Amino acid sequence: MKPSRSPGISPATASGSKPTTGATAGPEPAPKLRRLLPASRPPTRTGSGVEVPRRRRTYTTAACEACRKRKARCNAERPSCAYCVSTDILCVYDTSASHETHSQALKRKFGELEARAAIYVELYELLRDRPDIESAEIFKRIRGGGTPGSILRRIKEGDLLLQLSLKPETRYRYVFPYVKQMPTHLYRADNPYIESCVYDWSSSPHKNPGISNLAKKSIPDSPRTSSSPEPGPPSIYLMPFHTAEVIDPLLNDIYPSKWTVVCNDDALMRKLIGSWLLNEYQWIVVLQKDCFLQDMAAMRRGCCSSLLVNAVLANASMAYPSFHHRYQYWSPHNLAYQFMAEAKRLWELESDTPRLTTIQAAMLMNVNTNMNAMDEIGFNFTKRGVEMANQIGLLTPSRDLSLLKGPENALQGRKALSRSFTAWALFNFQALHAYVLFEPPLIKKPPDVSLPDPADNPEWYGQVWLKYPGDTKLHTTNFPYQFQAQCQVRVIMNDMWLERFGSSRQSSPEGGHILLPSTQLEQANRFYARLKAWYDALPAPLTPSNIVFPSQILLHTNYQNILANLYESITITASNASMITTIKQAASCNFETLLRLYYLRHGFGYGDQFLVQPLNTLGFWSLSKVHSAATENDDIDGSTNNNLRATQATLLLAAKGLHEQSSSFYLDRVTLQLLRSKMRPEERQLLENEVLFYDRDYRDGGPDDPLPENSVRPRNQLDKKIKSKEPNQKKENHPGAQTGLISGTCDDKEQGETGKELIREVRSKWVVSVRSVDDDPEIHRLQKLVRDNLKLDDTGEYSDEDERVYY
Repeated sequence: MKPSRSPGISPATASGSKPTTGATAGPEPAPKLRRLLPASRPPTRTGSGVEVPRRRRTYTTAACEACRKRKARCNAERPSCAYCVSTDILCVYDTSASHETHSQALKRKFGELEARAAIYVELYELLRDRPDIESAEIFKRIRGGGTPGSILRRIKEGDLLLQLSLKPETRYRYVFPYVKQMPTHLYRADNPYIESCVYDWSSSPHKNPGISNLAKKSIPDSPRTSSSPEPGPPSIYLMPFHTAEVIDPLLNDIYPSKWTVVCNDDALMRKLIGSWLLNEYQWIVVLQKDCFLQDMAAMRRGCCSSLLVNAVLANASMAYPSFHHRYQYWSPHNLAYQFMAEAKRLWELESDTPRLTTIQAAMLMNVNTNMNAMDEIGFNFTKRGVEMANQIGLLTPSRDLSLLKGPENALQGRKALSRSFTAWALFNFQALHAYVLFEPPLIKKPPDVSLPDPADNPEWYGQVWLKYPGDTKLHTTNFPYQFQAQCQVRVIMNDMWLERFGSSRQSSPEGGHILLPSTQLEQANRFYARLKAWYDALPAPLTPSNIVFPSQILLHTNYQNILANLYESITITASNASMITTIKQAASCNFETLLRLYYLRHGFGYGDQFLVQPLNTLGFWSLSKVHSAATENDDIDGSTNNNLRATQATLLLAAKGLHEQSSSFYLDRVTLQLLRSKMRPEERQLLENEVLFYDRDYRDGGPDDPLPENSVRPRNQLDKKIKSKEPNQKKENHPGAQTGLISGTCDDKEQGETGKELIREVRSKWVVSVRSVDDDPEIHRLQKLVRDNLKLDDTGEYSDEDERVYY
């Protein structure tokens, strides 16, 4: 029985579809379902609105060795991957970095093997090709355990440094003016200085090609005679003296600003003191440097005082090349003026009390005034210093210095050493001063203190060590030998001047002295024997073949000058003609040779306070020879006469030296103008063309006249200013602070441009043009010659216009 279908609503009807028609209904269609939307994506923005990038699959460039063996995925974490960490095994990578592939690592290792093989090949070639000395050094480093790479790198860097090292003026010599070669007449068999090392290492253009074999000398380390690059000569024979610097640990410990109110720049004042030790201290010695620096650093007043420090700084500032217009001693903007003014103020307070440091300062203040052409005033300082020395018994010590040795008496021993050293320094200074002024010495006999042997006790004198640019080795100036030799020769000079300018003199109409004609030849022979004995006993560093430093050259120059003057006034007879002529000619020849060697090696541009004396002597000697040659033959042609050209070249060399020194010292400026006033027009024209300064205002026509016909206006080669290398120059508000002083090492206004300079008042008794010690010095005094030959500035006032006053 079929179940009955109850009436109702069909699903189609219920679903809202229309009812079907017809009797019979077919199969019902599948219901249409609603289309579903795709699944929603994860949020693409964070709460801050920034898209979060999709996470990408990480790829491993190179797996570790453990994962490569098991052929499993490696996360390539370094230093250990995850698998190696989990299994606790050593994780080793064949690649050097995470971004390097295995093929790249293979190429890299191959390159490393090639480079290593190349190092061994190159090292083998160096051992084969280098000189024996260098090959032995390379082999020594190999045996010492050095790696091939480090040894090869050291060799290459050493060669590169040698190629790039900038050594100032290495293998350089200054060029003579007018005639570039050494004069022929200086090549004498009895001239030992032609065979000296300092000349042997001069450049070949300065040697006379026809006579160079006479000066040729075999030097073991000479690169010119060695086929292999053997070590060359020391730097002292290749570089000018002023390129070196003093190396002394005490210079780093001193603070000069604690001793002076003029300047508070300790770095600058340390350089000034170092420059003073390098230059002025080598010839004009007034103190023992170690005692002075030790007490300055320790703030002790036994061997140091504010007066002495200011005097030292004033003396050093006069020649310091970075100070512009330093010759203007009257300018309050000049640092030397400020230090000297402070020293004079302290002198007024302390000169009544005799002290060792006051005696030392007196000598320095005398030197400062001497270089300003005011020695008549400055000599009062030395006179007072000698008085104080007599008051404290400086020249006749009664205590035994040997009792003061030992650590418990170190302080007293240093004071005793300073006393003995100062006694000799004072004696030497007054003897040199008397020699320059042609006056009797103030001290009759040398100090009663024996000089120790420099070889056994160099500490008594104090060593001065130098370092040259690019040279790792320190060089000594042999100061102990230099000071001992100075003391010995000054004793002879002192005795000579006592005898020549002592009580055996009569007054001349000019107010000077005339030597009574008695035993001149016997006196000259006696002093010549003493001088010759001193010369023959000179230690090895001071022999003619080894001298190189300016102070050593000046020591021999002074000796030769004395010999040349010694027999100048002796009447020549048949019995003594040969001896006297030989001595005079040899001394004059050696004197000129020494000054030429000084110029070849060191030049005349750096301030040297004693150089004015030999330059003045050489200049007036040469000038007299030029006048004699012109008088003998008025038609002489200077361009074809070699002897006259050589004499003119020597005159120009002396004038050039005075000209370059005049940038530091006013005395040189006065002397140069005096020398020029005596020249003929021909030499003046040569001076303008060769020495490179043009002084048209001294012509009769005035400054606005055109140049003479056929004359050449010289090029100003010194018109370059060099900025100072002094760091952080300070400007202070206290009186005397230095402002705007450092401008260059070359004074272009002083040495290269035109202008008329009136000579200020000269109070100098310096003897200028005297030839013999028996000449009347009064008619050759500088102040008298200036009054008679030059125009003086009578105002005596300083103004800003003085800043534009120069040659």
